[in-house]
Amino acid sequence: MRAAKICHDFKTLTPELFPNFEDQVAPAYYREGTLVINVKDSMLAQEVIMRKTKIIEEINKKAGKEVIKNLRTQLKNF
Repeated sequence: MRAAKICHDFKTLTPELFPNFEDQVAPAYYREGTLVINVKDSMLAQEVIMRKTKIIEEINKKAGKEVIKNLRTQLKNF
């Protein structure tokens, strides 16, 4: 349940963080403090990494505690 909530929280932040790329960035899974994000290409992977701190802060804020310690990206065809 916790992993599903974290992935859902990322989805709700996507329009704000990636307004022109909402359909090209999606949560893959959450495991042991790491959220993995699927991205369409390496440019978007770089954008996610550049916003890593903000993404982690926002999701932890929604959770009310530190649930994400790290964030990774992986390429995936959409």
